[in-house]
Amino acid sequence: MNSLQWFDDKLIIGERTYFEFSDGLIMKKLYVSQSLIDVESRKELLDQAEIPCTIKNQRSAMLGGEVPFAEVFPELWVLQDEDFENAQSLLKDWEEAPPLDNTAWTCASCGEIHQKEFTTCWKCNKERN
Repeated sequence: MNSLQWFDDKLIIGERTYFEFSDGLIMKKLYVSQSLIDVESRKELLDQAEIPCTIKNQRSAMLGGEVPFAEVFPELWVLQDEDFENAQSLLKDWEEAPPLDNTAWTCASCGEIHQKEFTTCWKCNKERN
């Protein structure tokens, strides 16, 4: 059985957190990270899929030291309950997707592997073919 707890305007049921507005709209927390860039990347993906969402604690990093650090991590919230499972699935597929292109090349002379930005082998000094 899931535990049910209210903290101010947040409802916590088991591992899930919900946020209730005065008009009855309930948001669901989808993702939390120490990195705002990680959260913003995921928000952009949901925006492209036309899933209404928002970031909470977007500017809270400056409060570090004044409040518990876990309370100021950026959070991605889905605005409509019916979009939550679709958003979860979309993020899971995105996180598990393989890289789109090969970023490495192998030197034909010595077999050393390099990132695509490099045009000369650092080991044998031969140019990339």
